[in-house]
Amino acid sequence: MRELTLSREGANKCFACGQENPIGLKLGFRCQEGRAETEFIPGELYQGWPGIVHGGILYTLLDEAMGYAVYPLGVNCVTATSEVRFKTPAPVGELLLITARVTRKRKRLIEARASITLKDGTTVAECKALMYVISEEPDAKNPGSY
Repeated sequence: MRELTLSREGANKCFACGQENPIGLKLGFRCQEGRAETEFIPGELYQGWPGIVHGGILYTLLDEAMGYAVYPLGVNCVTATSEVRFKTPAPVGELLLITARVTRKRKRLIEARASITLKDGTTVAECKALMYVISEEPDAKNPGSY
C-alpha cells in the first residue's frame, strides 16, 4: 500500500472551504478542540428539486464540518466511511447551522458526528463518520486544513 500524504498547495480551491473557488461554498469554520461550527445560506445554484437544497451539497457541509472538528486535535484526516440521514428538506435561501464534534479518538481512526439544523432548530440531516488519520502534523500555515 502506498503512503498517502496531503498537500496544501491549491487548498484555497477546495470546493467546500476554498475562498478562491468561484463555484465553491466558501465555508468558514469556528473551531475548538473536537468541535466545529459554521453557517451557510444556500442559493438556488445548489438546489436539486426546485427550492430544495441538493442532498450532495448537504452531505458536503456535514463532511467538511467533521473534518474541521478533527483538525484541532493535531491530525490530518480523510473520511473513511460515513452514514447520513436526511430528516427534512432544506429550503433554498434559508440559513443552515452546521455543527460537528469528535465522539471518539483512536490511534488511526476518529469517530465524528455532524448535523445541519434550520434557524428554528429543525434537524435537516445528521451524519456519523470514521475519519482515517493520515498524519499527526497539521499544516501550521493553514489553520483549518485537514
